[in-house]
Amino acid sequence: MPVRIYTTNAGADLSDAEAALLADLIARHGRAVLLAPTFAELDLCRHDAAEAGVSLGIDYKTPTSWLRSLWELLGDGRGFVDNLQRQMLFSDMVARLDDADLQPLSRSQGTVRMLARMARDVLPGVAGTGTERCCDNVCKPKPKSDAEARVFELLCAYARGLDRRDMVEPCEAADIMADALADNLPACTRAVCVRGITSFTHGLLELLSAVANNGGEVVVLLACEQAAMREELAAAFDARGVLFEAAPLREDAVASDAACGTAAQPAFIEVAGPHARAHAYADAIDKLAKTHKESKDDKAAATPADPVRVLVVSARAPQLFGELASRLAARHIAAETVEFTAFSQSIAGRQFTALANLIERMKAADEGAASKTEWWPAPELTDWIYSPLSGADAVNARTFDKNMRLSRSKTTAGVKSLLQSVQGQVRGARKAASDENWFKNVPCVVSDVFQALWRDKPVTALKAMLAVAEALPDRSLGSLDGQARRQAEVALLRHVIGILMNGARALDVSQAAIVPVLDGIRTKVDKRSTAYDYETYEVDRAPRAQVRFASLADAAALRPGSYDAVLFADVDLDSYPLSHEEGPLATLTASLGREGVTLEPAALLRVRFGRAMQASRGPVALARVTHDRQARECYPAAVWTELRAHAEAADADKAADDARAADDAKAADDAKATGDAKAADADKAKCVGEGDIVRDFDPAAGEGLKRERVTCEAPQHLSTEAVPYLVLRRRDGEGEGAPLVPRLTSASQIEAYSTCPLCWFVSYRVKPQSIDAGFGNMEKGNFVHDVLEHLHARLPQEGMERVTPMNLPRAQGLLREVFAETLAEHAGKRGTEGPLVPLSPVEERQVAEILPQLEGVLAYESEALTPFAPRYLEFAFNELQVEYAGWPLGGRIDRVDVDAENRAVVIDYKHRTGVEEFKLADPTVRDEESGEAAIDDPRWLPPHTQTLIYAQAMRRALDLDARAALYFSTKGGKPALRGAASAELLEEERGDGRIPGLKKGFPGEGGSMDFDALLDRVEAGIAERLHELEAGDVAAVDPTSAQAAHARCSYNHEGTFVRRDV
Repeated sequence: MPVRIYTTNAGADLSDAEAALLADLIARHGRAVLLAPTFAELDLCRHDAAEAGVSLGIDYKTPTSWLRSLWELLGDGRGFVDNLQRQMLFSDMVARLDDADLQPLSRSQGTVRMLARMARDVLPGVAGTGTERCCDNVCKPKPKSDAEARVFELLCAYARGLDRRDMVEPCEAADIMADALADNLPACTRAVCVRGITSFTHGLLELLSAVANNGGEVVVLLACEQAAMREELAAAFDARGVLFEAAPLREDAVASDAACGTAAQPAFIEVAGPHARAHAYADAIDKLAKTHKESKDDKAAATPADPVRVLVVSARAPQLFGELASRLAARHIAAETVEFTAFSQSIAGRQFTALANLIERMKAADEGAASKTEWWPAPELTDWIYSPLSGADAVNARTFDKNMRLSRSKTTAGVKSLLQSVQGQVRGARKAASDENWFKNVPCVVSDVFQALWRDKPVTALKAMLAVAEALPDRSLGSLDGQARRQAEVALLRHVIGILMNGARALDVSQAAIVPVLDGIRTKVDKRSTAYDYETYEVDRAPRAQVRFASLADAAALRPGSYDAVLFADVDLDSYPLSHEEGPLATLTASLGREGVTLEPAALLRVRFGRAMQASRGPVALARVTHDRQARECYPAAVWTELRAHAEAADADKAADDARAADDAKAADDAKATGDAKAADADKAKCVGEGDIVRDFDPAAGEGLKRERVTCEAPQHLSTEAVPYLVLRRRDGEGEGAPLVPRLTSASQIEAYSTCPLCWFVSYRVKPQSIDAGFGNMEKGNFVHDVLEHLHARLPQEGMERVTPMNLPRAQGLLREVFAETLAEHAGKRGTEGPLVPLSPVEERQVAEILPQLEGVLAYESEALTPFAPRYLEFAFNELQVEYAGWPLGGRIDRVDVDAENRAVVIDYKHRTGVEEFKLADPTVRDEESGEAAIDDPRWLPPHTQTLIYAQAMRRALDLDARAALYFSTKGGKPALRGAASAELLEEERGDGRIPGLKKGFPGEGGSMDFDALLDRVEAGIAERLHELEAGDVAAVDPTSAQAAHARCSYNHEGTFVRRDV
């Protein structure tokens, strides 16, 4: 018999014409099968059919359940493969294969998912049916590429695996059933009515064609919006040799009107940006509830105690529920939704996956296949300890994190020991806790879970998490929804453990191999929020509205008039895309001729939006956000544009009809003006901006809040109470009554303050620090300092007072020994000491590059300052009680070289390329053109004063005759000494044993300031600066001043400290 394709105006309800059609099928064939896409729609049809008196004799099925029932009746007894089993089998298969056997495919979960989807849709087209495989009579398609050949090979191996396990793919079962129905059509399949299905798979088309070709009757009911699908269906049936008829289904006017639902035009709400989204949506729901409450229909039909029922439709309904629940509660509105929580979204799933990935990287680093930087500092472990399922607490997590981040030399054995230590401490504390402690009986499994995953025992790890989840108090997972969240965690863990223990054993696959596919396991969670009274701080037991958040598919299956109002949220292209499926599966399906017929996305949206709008017996609103957080435009969904255009056209037609129906010209003008106003209102959607900050961010929309204007001081403003103990003095002891004593101030601090006071304040008082032990210029500089200190300390022990051209080879050999020793020493240092610890081959190469640079430093040093020899290395001033500029001086200088005449050269190492910026000329030398000199500025100070400060201090502390204050560049291929030096140490000719390359000194040519006068002048200038600091001046350096050219303060930039009154 031909397939009859009817177009119907019915919605979710079963119309009278459809009921009559079903009754006719039952009368002719004794029974009929009604196919619908979901069980929810089948329930509606079952109810409506019972009311029409035609329910007896109808089998209500989804396409999947119909195939399963046919297989139970006519199949060979093999069990169906479900989605999870399919992925488990492919994951195990991919894990067992060598890389060579998998090429050119990659070993990833993407490959597993691709193969699983291909097996679900096209397995018989590649590997044939079970009977064909047993007879070795499979007509295999010819692959078009190496990748396709590998896919075919894997699919055939998968099919053979199904045969061994006595299992079958549903698509293969559909082909077998189609052949069986072609031979013998049972009475239960002689009449099939298909209603509301928007996607006909290849298997469903084959089954329907077999029924029709063998004398059965097939009826397909399509909604008006599915008209575009009718031609494709007809072509698909025609290709299978099935006759078809297409016609509209006759329906009476009442049914047609009922299907059309509410005649009210939807309202349109556009929110300017994401910050106002939650506030605008909550206001829209509130307004919909008030509008229906004030309507005539509601006043006539409802009692005052009945809450208004509002449906909120969203592509991400559970997430929107979480964002709006508190705001709705503040408006005395209760809410509910259903969420299917995936294992990957649970606390246990996230921590399980993160730890498994971390352990994989740690093992790879131990085997040399990856660098240690791939896992250190292991923030996943800190997150794991923070997690309630670890049984530990935040204090343990912070301590562990600090311990990890301060040492780059942590090994996997050290990490395991540290985790075991944390677990032991927590268990000891719990054992000693009182019985009233809520966490007394909560086990700590911080180390147990990690060790189990390390040994590839996922079930042991999950059981440990489950033990914690079962023992935790509800409040540990949230004060409001803790009980629901804990129960969801327990349910998911039990389900996953059951799959790993029983499912893996039943399929004979490795537990470790199927762990990656567990992310998709889901559990149902019913979420509800109650209304809240902010005046009494109590739950409102009589909410004025009840809101349900649902997906578009669920809303489309509702009975018309089920809710008082409907809001469609986030009606944008991101939530409702129009993209068609593309990729390897679509290509393979087409090449094998196993395509189905699917309603195009735009038409599907029309169907679902239309039915969801019918669910309202009152107002309907559509809302969207026009711009994202980066102010990029968010485009509306196609259905938004269509509904907006339809509303405008309807209002324009109504205005024209009113004008034509007017009795006189004045009435016509009035009607036209009214219609134009309505059309204008329809043309403009309600726009909500982001200007109301309080209502945007406060769940109660600012209700009960007191607003005050406060003055925001600039960050460089210090109160008079803070200045005495915050800048140059500190309290000697605890409490406010402790006496104030001067702080020890290092030369680097003084130089920083002279350069930029704000930079000094932030760097040395606020002290922002990186939480990780680093591998940068600071750590490399510390390493170079240590190497040179150890080297010059070892030289006298080896009979070398200093490096000379004669002993340079020996000194460089000793350098290599010291270099290796210092590198090993840094590996054991704490992160607070700034050690240089390489973790990757790249970092190891960077360390190795330092050695030849230091060899060049020794070569340069062998010809410089030949009368001098290193005497003081890393010399500290903290205990010498030396005053500089009136204040105690602290800190240390890298090196001081002294000659036989007690002359001293102060040297500070700078591990950077080039030190030309450290050169200092006599400030009394006047410019030949302008006649000006730097000394004319009463506030003149050199940009770099560190070595000058310590040179003056060495004169006082050790009675040395300081002759130079230099900076020694140790990085790059051209080491150099630059700075301020007495004229007697300037190089006159190459190789004269003085300071190579330094041509200007003190006094300079035409100048009058010698080196001693320079030291005194610098001290006087710094005394002035420290006097300003004592008064609390920590303002940023003036960008117009000469000093600003040398300031490198990252905390001072334009606009930072400008106050705005808004």
